[in-house]
Amino acid sequence: MKTFEIKIKAKSPLQLGYGKADVIIDTEVVHDKYGMPYFPAKRFKGLLYESALELAEISGEKWFKVSDIKKMFGQGKDGTAQFRINNFYLKKPEEYAEICRDWQYLNNKYRGFFTPYSVLNLYTDIRYQTTIEKETGTTKEGSLHNMRVIDAGTEFFGELVLFTENDVNLKILILALKNLRFAGAKRNRGCGRISCELLSNMDLEKKIMKEVI
Repeated sequence: MKTFEIKIKAKSPLQLGYGKADVIIDTEVVHDKYGMPYFPAKRFKGLLYESALELAEISGEKWFKVSDIKKMFGQGKDGTAQFRINNFYLKKPEEYAEICRDWQYLNNKYRGFFTPYSVLNLYTDIRYQTTIEKETGTTKEGSLHNMRVIDAGTEFFGELVLFTENDVNLKILILALKNLRFAGAKRNRGCGRISCELLSNMDLEKKIMKEVI
């Protein structure tokens, strides 16, 4: 079993929506009860899977096979993934717990001033968009839409625990991480560019990269 510390950095505004809205925001971003945005583990797992499949196709299964990917991600007969991913938060686990306590303290002491939305506003921005009528070149009535996006430069930290540590799984994981460059919605509007970086096991990363270059 091997644990990998991973950092995800938003290289552009990031729209990690979760299907909920209110009277003010049409498309919200996923966030915790304190208002801090996070990167859901399930969503990251799906992106990592797609990235691995893309590499298998590009390489003609030279580095690993699609069947290897499916087995690692629990798409095989037993349906059990060979790794576990935790949610990615704005700080490392021990720091995240501390900052949550700080926000809770401020919320209790200054109730009504430090709210989840006031915290969320520190890390996000609101974008507006409309639809233009092709015939007239004017804004289509009722098409104004807004969405919240996570600010570019925001970093998320999390861990991936690999239960089955073999050469194939290590290669799938590290290459899929290096290849993963987009996440979230509105990618055609300049959103969603990310980078993934290993904060641990970097010697292993160098070794695998040398093998495939």
